[in-house]
Amino acid sequence: MNASRLVLCGLRVAFCLICIASGASAAPASPPGLDVYGSLPQTEDVEISADGSMLALVETQGDQRVLTIEHADGSVISRAKVGDLKLAGLSWAGNDYVVAYFHYTGRFSFFARHEQEIFQGVIVSAKDGSVRPLVSQSNEYLSAIFGHYGFMQLNGKWVGYFGLIPTDPSKDTTQLSGRITQRFPDLYRVDFESGRVQRVTQGSSNSRSWVVDTSGQIVAESEYDPNNGNWKVFLPGSPGQPIISGNSPFHFGLAGLSRRPGTVLVNEGGNESNILELDLATGRTETFLPTSKAMQLIHARTTHLLLGAVLVDDNDSIMFDPALERHYRSIAKAFSGHSVRLASASDDMNTIVLHVAGKDTVGTWQLVDFKTGKATPVADDYPKIPDDMIGSARMVDYRAADGLALQGVLTLPPGLAPHNLPLIVLPHGGPESRDRVHFDWLAQAFAVHGYAVFQPNFRGSSGYGEAFRNAGFGEWGRKMQTDITDGVAALAAQGVIDPHRACIVGASYGGYAALAGVTLQHGFYRCAASYGGVTDPRDLIYSQKSHDTGDTKHYADTSTRFLLSYLGFQSPDDPGVATISPQEQAKNADAPILLIYGEKDTVVPPKQSTDMGSALKHAGKPVEVIELDGEDHWLSRSETRLQMLKAIVAFVEKYNPPDAPATH
Repeated sequence: MNASRLVLCGLRVAFCLICIASGASAAPASPPGLDVYGSLPQTEDVEISADGSMLALVETQGDQRVLTIEHADGSVISRAKVGDLKLAGLSWAGNDYVVAYFHYTGRFSFFARHEQEIFQGVIVSAKDGSVRPLVSQSNEYLSAIFGHYGFMQLNGKWVGYFGLIPTDPSKDTTQLSGRITQRFPDLYRVDFESGRVQRVTQGSSNSRSWVVDTSGQIVAESEYDPNNGNWKVFLPGSPGQPIISGNSPFHFGLAGLSRRPGTVLVNEGGNESNILELDLATGRTETFLPTSKAMQLIHARTTHLLLGAVLVDDNDSIMFDPALERHYRSIAKAFSGHSVRLASASDDMNTIVLHVAGKDTVGTWQLVDFKTGKATPVADDYPKIPDDMIGSARMVDYRAADGLALQGVLTLPPGLAPHNLPLIVLPHGGPESRDRVHFDWLAQAFAVHGYAVFQPNFRGSSGYGEAFRNAGFGEWGRKMQTDITDGVAALAAQGVIDPHRACIVGASYGGYAALAGVTLQHGFYRCAASYGGVTDPRDLIYSQKSHDTGDTKHYADTSTRFLLSYLGFQSPDDPGVATISPQEQAKNADAPILLIYGEKDTVVPPKQSTDMGSALKHAGKPVEVIELDGEDHWLSRSETRLQMLKAIVAFVEKYNPPDAPATH
């Protein structure tokens, strides 16, 4: 572990931060290679057992992952190799079992028309380190997980509740997918000791979610029709007698028990997305969390009741447990300016695992013991990156041309004065997402090569309230785009960057913004690079519908309604969609373009990038197209992530060299 990481002291009185300087090594003569930034984090997750005595860690070795169980003092209990499956979550069941969730890109059968992300899990015994599948193979259900609803101990045995899609073994077909009888899952119980899988209750032709209490009883169910957005919440087995009902165009579901018995959390995703507390006896609802601000809900492992929520703004929180409130206020004060995530906690909340990133650290996992007043670094995300090679990051405020207050993250290259710097603009994906001050491997890779990096939170981004999110509706390719260049202009006015030395790079929606920056807009960027970017919104909607139902003319589902809200059109067939399509506007590109995509991208089809490449070549525009074999939408493999990083850095250095004088 790097000897210069953050250490905490004096927890009982107050937190203090000490930077421990390495006595044996001086500042490196040159920055780490791109292979360090392009690798997966060395540690992907750390979870603590119920009594706080053990930790479970998922670590990477290249593309391979290893699940380690160790005592809190670091001595290893067991190690299990889980291969190249991609981590989706990690949880303890008491002190006895660790459940790890993974996903991979594949098909349920050889004849399936499309690949998709398939989620599965493994159970690891803390006693002997044995590993077995969470859900065994069966001809009665798909061996894939569609939601999990909690663990509890029944009659001394640990069980978990999961959504599984049943199959009909009587159907005369050799293909498992041919025996699927419904689109949405039923609720099943899995015995962690025996592996027995038992159906608890059936779902329906619409999407259902459940809340299960600590006795294994279903206390509430919900049903959501994605075709029209109608939803209802009802007591178990009584869909005809809803407690409450409504309409949410984008999403809906139950999010577990709320603050006291007899109440549940309703996640209602309309134009005014809220997390509500529903009293099951009276049907009354209460909005007790700021709209669109809850980044993390914290539930007690013993009672399953809600203890609090971490908000998106500077590690702010709302805690309903007094002890947890005191603990978290101390943590937020100690790590002011950092991004802090409460990874897990012991049952008594006296031992907590934190992930701390941003400002001046690549990301560390800290084991905090409030009884002893000690905090111990457990692992680093990127231990090969020295502290003095981390570009400082901070939030910057600016205003859009129409006066809307905006923010973005500015990362400065280490060791360089913040004056007249070359710039990489790095818009986020989503587009309903948000950049915060934390260690961003791609931004830091550019910064260490001499670039300032700007990550704008344009209108439509999350975490600033529902009005700000909704301000992005109808502004895809319009004000969402000019919000980005308004930020560049603000940085130029401050003298921080040279506006004539800027490139724009992005992934997913950020890839769209990058391409729109040189096709819909002109004169701002020397080059544009996209990874898995949306190039033609109309075709994206067609591909989504073809994937789901084979019906390319039916747009009544949640993802399509959400996308059309941002686009500002009632239908993708509207002729106006072409005006905000980089692919349709390829002939207007005014800078070289790099297109990279993952061969196994199940979110934005590879066709988006290949068609854009063809359109640019047909128009005689400079373009490079790179396919990453076996890679997905999230750059989950070290080898291909590094391939992508090397290609993009070489591309921007070619067209926007960091040490070249400006040519105005």
